[in-house]
Amino acid sequence: MTKATLLDKTIHANLFINTSVGHEFGDNINYIPIVADELKQLVLDYPVYFMKNSQTGQFELFALTGFTAGQNLFVHQGKWRAQHIPLHIKRQPFKLGLRDNSLTEATDNDLAVLIDEEHPRVNSDTGERIFDEQGEPSAYLNSVCEQLMTLMHGNKRTNAFINTLLQHELIEAVQLSLTQHGEKQTYTGLYAINEQALAELSTEALKSLHEMGYLQACYMIIAATGHIQKLLNWQSEA
Repeated sequence: MTKATLLDKTIHANLFINTSVGHEFGDNINYIPIVADELKQLVLDYPVYFMKNSQTGQFELFALTGFTAGQNLFVHQGKWRAQHIPLHIKRQPFKLGLRDNSLTEATDNDLAVLIDEEHPRVNSDTGERIFDEQGEPSAYLNSVCEQLMTLMHGNKRTNAFINTLLQHELIEAVQLSLTQHGEKQTYTGLYAINEQALAELSTEALKSLHEMGYLQACYMIIAATGHIQKLLNWQSEA
């Protein structure tokens, strides 16, 4: 987001959000941040990896959608080639922020919805209304607010999940070696579940991971790497 403004039912009364699919709407990103709450749905379609935040160095969870910057192979002919779209994409051009930036600690009641007024989805006549004719939040906006709350709380749960994996040394760096048009390319910066380390965990550790739901999440992430071949096939067709 380039410019986030507090959403206001007077100022933004007549704005619409174009929910069409296309690179022109900011869908052209090759990896999308996700939260653990989305895993059950997203692993059905996307390869999922860990990556390090370039600013903090902390691990985050991502759905891989392409192999080069600006490439999203899931976007094709105005449609999204997946059953589920990551919440990070669906919530655009909105995000959560503080009503009062001076607060050092905040509860859900201190949060407000912000809108990027310069986002290409924002317009005055096409798509979903933000507010209805009575000035109340539209069904679309209510849905977005639910997505934003899921992302906020999901980020906390995802961080807890990742920290637990790190404690057990279950995250390892991986490289994808790809051959495209006869040329071999190496895709770096990705991290995956260390399957050998997972298999060697003690019974007690496995039980603990299972009780927290983390063991199932690990296996889902491992299985999701199989979608890489699908992306390679799509890329060769492009």
